[in-house]
Amino acid sequence: MMLQPSTFFVGVEMIFSHLRLKDSDRWSEAIALVKLASFREAFPEINDAQFLWACEAWVQGATAGFHAFPTWRELMASLYRCENGLANRSWGFKADLPPLLRPSPEQLMLLPTERVSLLPAADDTQRRFSPPAEYLQWATPGGRPMALPPAENHSPDTTP
Repeated sequence: MMLQPSTFFVGVEMIFSHLRLKDSDRWSEAIALVKLASFREAFPEINDAQFLWACEAWVQGATAGFHAFPTWRELMASLYRCENGLANRSWGFKADLPPLLRPSPEQLMLLPTERVSLLPAADDTQRRFSPPAEYLQWATPGGRPMALPPAENHSPDTTP
């Protein structure tokens, strides 16, 4: 059931061929084994047929222009329900997969039990736009908090 190294290498080679990478830019065997371990960590339930099908679907969907090697979530977007174009493993497999690619009960048991969004929570986005209070140590002459101290020496080219 687990993705075999030989199948992984064939799928990766399909993508490399489509990207027209020089031999010197392709992964060495050692790097490919690390990438295989990385993929298995991210998508442990994927089998050989599903992986090859996802590689071919990515190649067929790649339009003209520059493409980089896809991330694992981009590559698996043809098999899983997606969020903003990326495979969300916690949302499960797509319901309309061909019979050969439908997950087995063993594969379904490996999926996360809780559905989680790939996007940060609303509270996290608020944090990104305003610095935490401990960073606001200085204030403008008008009393507005500042993250950086006012400049002591400034020229006409800079602001205080």
